[in-house]
Amino acid sequence: MRRPSARIDQQGLSTIKLGTSRFALDDPYYLVLSMSWQAFLVSVLALYIAANLIFATLYWASPGAVFNARPGSFGDAFFFSVETLATVGYGEMHPQSLYGHGVATAEIFVGVFLTALVTGAFFARFARPKPRLIFSDVAVIGPYDGMTALMVRVASRRLHAINEVRGRISYLRTFHLPDGGTFRRFYDLKLVRSENPVLSLSWTLIHPIDEDSPLHDMDEARLRNEAPRLLVSINGFDEAISSQVNDRHSYRPDEIRMGHIFVHILEDMPDGAVQVDLTRIHETVAVPEGQAVGFSDS
Repeated sequence: MRRPSARIDQQGLSTIKLGTSRFALDDPYYLVLSMSWQAFLVSVLALYIAANLIFATLYWASPGAVFNARPGSFGDAFFFSVETLATVGYGEMHPQSLYGHGVATAEIFVGVFLTALVTGAFFARFARPKPRLIFSDVAVIGPYDGMTALMVRVASRRLHAINEVRGRISYLRTFHLPDGGTFRRFYDLKLVRSENPVLSLSWTLIHPIDEDSPLHDMDEARLRNEAPRLLVSINGFDEAISSQVNDRHSYRPDEIRMGHIFVHILEDMPDGAVQVDLTRIHETVAVPEGQAVGFSDS
């Protein structure tokens, strides 16, 4: 017997879980929040049509249950069900027999619950806080303060600042065992600054690569061999929506550039304001080995 499985492709990491299902009907709240907007709208439409088809069949199965409906017309029965479920009632058709009144009563009762459930699902999806963070497309390993460092840049797309921001970079390394097996281990990379009182411009997370760093002596060959993943997570309080926000981004080996630094995206304006150009947040520039560069991690 084939075991249920689900594949998740998230933040560059692909995971296949056996013994579980993407569409777990025993966890409807998670199912509603985790599906895409397209799938959610299609599901609501399918539920709406299915409910009307069921009740239309009940009306159609008993001729004379609906006044002014054409005998044997499933279309009339269906559209009468639509009017009843929505409690519109245009007046051209109405229940005529005791059976018709009973089915209409049951449909209105079901309609109340469906309206409440769909409304709640829409509200839950809209009410979820969106972090609206933007991460640099690549991470860089380049000179910093007389040494080499790993750097990732992040900024907020919103105009309002994010307060009490905390950043974290984890390094996922794959080890190859003598018997041919593999195991994976996460390392927390020490940052120059893991907390930021306010994120209003941009923030470069910097991990100095010293002798204690898992990235010590990292080069292109080792990067390809270890096939590491960098997982960057950010959390803070968004004052615009008065809610805690969290976001994360991962980097594959081909998204880590050796010997590069980020270009400057901050500019002091004549009136004293600071301008940040988010359109260039992903841009990097190669730095010759041994060349000293100026840098700002704000």
